[in-house]
Amino acid sequence: MNIKKSSTIMDIRFAANERVELTFLIGRVSRELRRRFDIDMASLKLTRAQWRAMLYVFRLKQPTQTELAEVLELGRASVGSLIDQLERRGYVARIVDEKDRRVWRVVPTSLASVKWAEIDEAGSHVATEVFAGFTEEDLLNVKSYMEKVILNLNRANEMSAHASNKGIANDTD
Repeated sequence: MNIKKSSTIMDIRFAANERVELTFLIGRVSRELRRRFDIDMASLKLTRAQWRAMLYVFRLKQPTQTELAEVLELGRASVGSLIDQLERRGYVARIVDEKDRRVWRVVPTSLASVKWAEIDEAGSHVATEVFAGFTEEDLLNVKSYMEKVILNLNRANEMSAHASNKGIANDTD
């Protein structure tokens, strides 16, 4: 009985450690991907911050500075400086929002559209390198697993935020 119980405890510890190791591995993959993209983007003379901002300007279709700040995980002031840099280089322009004249939208210029083809090509090249040797089934499985991880993280974040807010509310009582 004790042997079985001990074995089960070891199995749980091993599984927990594998999960921890996997979280570190996911972080490492993310860092290595950014590094790999940085190498290709250097030929376009774009910094990491600049190419990431450009990516989201295209993906989000006329984002506001606030929306860019959220997806880039930067402060509004930092993103404002980044937009200024891209604007000076001719990659983006600010236009007034049609529905709210207080809001400025960031749009790609024709130069950015030309450069986008190069950025997109570099992205496709890196993705081909990264997933060399993967079958279509492998890719679908990895995508499914990553989506499940994101879903679990979102759920855990919501629960933690709710618990934190509940704790704050109880502190004021």
